[in-house]
Amino acid sequence: MHVPMKARLILGWLLVFSLVTAIGYAQETPAQRLSIAEALRLARANNPAYRSTLNNRWAASSEVVSSGLRLITPSATISGSHMRQQGSSQYYSFLQRTVSTPGTQSLGWDISFAYSLSGQTLADRGLARASLRATDADIAGSATLLETTVRQYYINVLQARALVTLAEHVLDRANETLNLARARNSVGQGTQVDVLRAEVDKGQSEVGLLRANQTVGNQVLVLYQALGVPAPPTGQVVLTDTFPVTAPSLDQDTLIALALRENPGLVALRAREGYATWGVRSAYSQYAPSLFASLGYGRSRYFTANPVIDNTVTPPRFTGWSDTTVSSTSPWTLQIGIQLPIYDRFQRTVTTSQARAAQEDARLAIRGQELAARAQVTAAYQALLAAYQTIGIQQNNKGAAAEALNLATERYRVGNGTFLDLLGARVASEQAEADYITAVYDYHKAYAALENAVGRPLR
Repeated sequence: MHVPMKARLILGWLLVFSLVTAIGYAQETPAQRLSIAEALRLARANNPAYRSTLNNRWAASSEVVSSGLRLITPSATISGSHMRQQGSSQYYSFLQRTVSTPGTQSLGWDISFAYSLSGQTLADRGLARASLRATDADIAGSATLLETTVRQYYINVLQARALVTLAEHVLDRANETLNLARARNSVGQGTQVDVLRAEVDKGQSEVGLLRANQTVGNQVLVLYQALGVPAPPTGQVVLTDTFPVTAPSLDQDTLIALALRENPGLVALRAREGYATWGVRSAYSQYAPSLFASLGYGRSRYFTANPVIDNTVTPPRFTGWSDTTVSSTSPWTLQIGIQLPIYDRFQRTVTTSQARAAQEDARLAIRGQELAARAQVTAAYQALLAAYQTIGIQQNNKGAAAEALNLATERYRVGNGTFLDLLGARVASEQAEADYITAVYDYHKAYAALENAVGRPLR
């Protein structure tokens, strides 16, 4: 009887532990995996600035539809009216008395159609299409800028995570150094000063790890702000994409030609130039004659009262009021004409001058942007080459510093080196590792800057 009781106790404790483990697992929030493709999708769907730019297309496309309808369809208007007038007192001389007159009222409605065709109407069609193309170019430029920004922030988070890993490694080294200093001090080969210095070094390493983790949290917040969604806790964000370091196999002249063709800023300015060109045509269309036509129809009804006079007696006698309704119909009326503007106090001259100035400004802006694109691509390309070469140099420096640290550690372990030599070698090795990480991510940032200057992804 004792054995089954013990078995039941064991089974009960196993059940309790299983429930506790299940509850704890259920309360854990799953990690949020974020790839660069998912980050770009979230940004395009939620970034407020980008979504605001998308809203401009609705108005531009509506103007295209409206300008097309104005070419082939008339405008239609229907109106109705109701008028009521209060009664008043009126003196009739032949009755030699004042009579209170009743009020009057009227009802009416009419419908009209109007159509006009002018050079302005024709130019508005092209102007609306040019405006839509310019809006689409602005949207494409905004999308490119958003994607470049998200990639930049994504790389910043990866760099901050790499620096956290380095800070953890630095803390592990500080613990090893402290243990080594304590061991040497315990056998009389070291000093308490070395132990205290190692403790200070460990404390500084802990502070460095805290700051590195804080930097990761800040970079995650910046990334999710660009995505347009609330940021989850830093520890729950797992970035799944990495960026390899490869030798740049790009040609500078090809990149410049690509930028001159596809740079979003240039594409938008060329679209704006097309809009300005149609603005000039619209301004000159004010000198052309216009055709207009109108068609209307209406009906009205007037309610009043007329006095009833008995003329059989002398003097005539007022006997009351008789209601009177007057109905009238306005027949269909058609009007067709041509209008030719002759003199408008030089307003058309001012308008055309302003339009031509805007067109010339757009052309100069394109030329300026082309020069800027050439300079940006050249500078970004050279920065990319320099960043790639820097990685190789920093990698060699990291290897040499790691070897020097190993030698300094062994020398201190056997008593041939001082603690200051070991600490100096550690600082140099950690700085070399940090410089290598910085060089790697500077390379990725230089690639992103080159892609931004060209206006499209290059890898």
